[in-house]
Amino acid sequence: MQKETANILQAAEEKLKETVEDAKHLLGLSERDAQILAERKEVLLSWADELVEDFYAQLLRYPKTAQIFERAVPVEKVKQKFKKWYEELVSGKVDERFYRRQFFVGLVHIYYGVENDIMIFMANHLKRSFLNKAFEHFEPDEAAYVFQAFSKLVDFVIALTVEGYTFTLYQGLTDVAGLKPSLVERMMKMKLQELYELFKKEFLAVEQS
Repeated sequence: MQKETANILQAAEEKLKETVEDAKHLLGLSERDAQILAERKEVLLSWADELVEDFYAQLLRYPKTAQIFERAVPVEKVKQKFKKWYEELVSGKVDERFYRRQFFVGLVHIYYGVENDIMIFMANHLKRSFLNKAFEHFEPDEAAYVFQAFSKLVDFVIALTVEGYTFTLYQGLTDVAGLKPSLVERMMKMKLQELYELFKKEFLAVEQS
């Protein structure tokens, strides 16, 4: 059991490092992005309450997402956590500890039934709200400059959360089934080939008709 736990944690470490490297090379993420926000944190922090209220008002207007809070944790408690996350982000506190928490959030989302599409759509909502605030408070060139840094960091957060979601879901299913990861991978490849053929023939048939 201890060996299995160690293997899972090691695999998580490797996946986390891989995602960070991908962000550096493909997203162009650098320490400068965090610095850009940190240099303006007094202004950005002043937006926190308004952005948080707007974010959760959007979630609570839609019955599907509103019910997440009815069956899970109280919305006010989640708001506090979200505000703290935003404050850390715009203060430039984007370090390894921050990365690890975001990876862990993927597991939290599985537990509470927060699907990836919801997370992605709401991240986009946050970015658009932030952009509107940026153009209200900064000159256009600076607003675009600040938004670009914020957007890259939020996209990085999305990637970490999705990877954490996928990783922990895969590990959980593997453990519940009592199968070795290598066997599951071979079985998955075979099943994915079947699904590929099925979707190509049936699901995409609408496009071909």
